[in-house]
Amino acid sequence: MANPLFISYRRSDTTGEAGRLADSLEHLMGAACVFRDADDIRAGADFADVLQQELAGTQAVIVLIGKRWLSELKARLERTEPDFVRIEIATALRLGKTVIPVLLQGAELPPGDALPDDLRGLVARQAVSLREEAWAPDTIRLADAIGRPYPWRHVLLRAALAVPATLIAAKYAVGTLAPNAADQLGLARAVVVGLLALYAGIEFGLWWRRRRRKAGS
Repeated sequence: MANPLFISYRRSDTTGEAGRLADSLEHLMGAACVFRDADDIRAGADFADVLQQELAGTQAVIVLIGKRWLSELKARLERTEPDFVRIEIATALRLGKTVIPVLLQGAELPPGDALPDDLRGLVARQAVSLREEAWAPDTIRLADAIGRPYPWRHVLLRAALAVPATLIAAKYAVGTLAPNAADQLGLARAVVVGLLALYAGIEFGLWWRRRRRKAGS
């Protein structure tokens, strides 16, 4: 079964960044969601066949472009052996996959007239920059653009902590601030409802903020 995300990169250009990005995306989007040849092609497997199978089933292809990407492409055009990076990108474009150019090392998207015909569709795709000094927020923005699932397990964990904390806070507030109140149970209920409403508002705010960030990416 193909992985949802396929990282295309040149080993002479962005090997280190490819491994780092794979780790970051799997942390954000779930384990085993990323295909990278160095990690996912087993010994003895037909390299070309595995690439074709993964590309056919993948959701999105992330094309890493560093400062040497274009010069390496031009050099490969003069050789007779297949350029698998070119094949990956051309196949993804032909299949209508979501193709996201990711610019690294301060690189820019190459001009269309510098690319062979089967890669020119790459320049029409919206690119994302990953900066060394802002790696974490940039990878979050990339994951949101791809379609990162909302982390409901984190919500459940926070809720599991918030409920007992709310009960303890309500007991303390009533016992300390209103020890002589006639209806302490009613007051405690009001405090609990208020604190839980505040918590729900915070969770909604986090969800809305992420939704707006994704819409603007």
